[in-house]
Amino acid sequence: MASAGSSANANAAAKFWDYFQAEKTQITAHVAQNDVQNRVRELDSKVREALIYLPAYDQKQLTKELDGLRALVQKSNPASSRNTGFRFKTATARPSVAKQTVEEIVPVTEPVTNPTDHGSASTPSIMFSKIANQWIVATSNDNDATDCELRDISHCVVDLRAVSHHIRALNCHRMKDSIVICHPFAGSATIRDAQNSIVILGVQQLRFEGCKDVDVYTHCTSHPVIERSTSMRFSPYPAFVHSIEKSQPSLHDKIEDFNWLRRQHSPNWTLIDPETLHVLWKLLEDPKHPLHDALTHVPQ
Repeated sequence: MASAGSSANANAAAKFWDYFQAEKTQITAHVAQNDVQNRVRELDSKVREALIYLPAYDQKQLTKELDGLRALVQKSNPASSRNTGFRFKTATARPSVAKQTVEEIVPVTEPVTNPTDHGSASTPSIMFSKIANQWIVATSNDNDATDCELRDISHCVVDLRAVSHHIRALNCHRMKDSIVICHPFAGSATIRDAQNSIVILGVQQLRFEGCKDVDVYTHCTSHPVIERSTSMRFSPYPAFVHSIEKSQPSLHDKIEDFNWLRRQHSPNWTLIDPETLHVLWKLLEDPKHPLHDALTHVPQ
């Protein structure tokens, strides 16, 4: 006999599935409109918020359908993939790994309206895109809660600590040989196609897809999910990085591997000691921002 909690989750999952399919139909029908990318972004955010009660099959299926929607939007409106989320204060660095530069980036908010929530205020979205060989420090402009997206990041340190209290969802696509730092926030993070990187953050939901050789230092209040990912290493969020509310236990070691259905432990992930971050953390706190030295610590 199903419990009241499981029955409520099943009802919520069924309602969300119907909502998603209705939104998908509307987006597909109006794919040529200028605001369609915002609708896909908002739908993605809704899916990540629903992960806490969606069954594994629905999570996998909805993620695939979202990827299909993104591809359709990009094909129908190539201009929508341009980077308009941030304004740089300083010049772009030359493409050299040894070049150590610091970029302070102020979020430029883009209104994103949820078309299914009539009368609600729009929410801003911020983005880093196509950045290489830089030490990036995001600076706050006191925005309301927002989504943050990282796309095509290579050989970078991305420091989001100053804006972490604004973030409700972090979405990363295509990251290589990089480090991302973010203080804990009440939201979700989805990281796709990351290689040889380090992620330091605290969230409610955490998901990795198509990733390889990633070290994750996290405080996660639900089971982290990996899919099509290998050589993933998880550790608790180090106390010396940022204090965390003790009443919310971390489930960083309760990984769900969607590609490993056997009872034996998945070979795709292991645990590491948070003390391994100490040496790197000294470099990350160095005001001189030693980019090359910091990146020697990313897994290879």
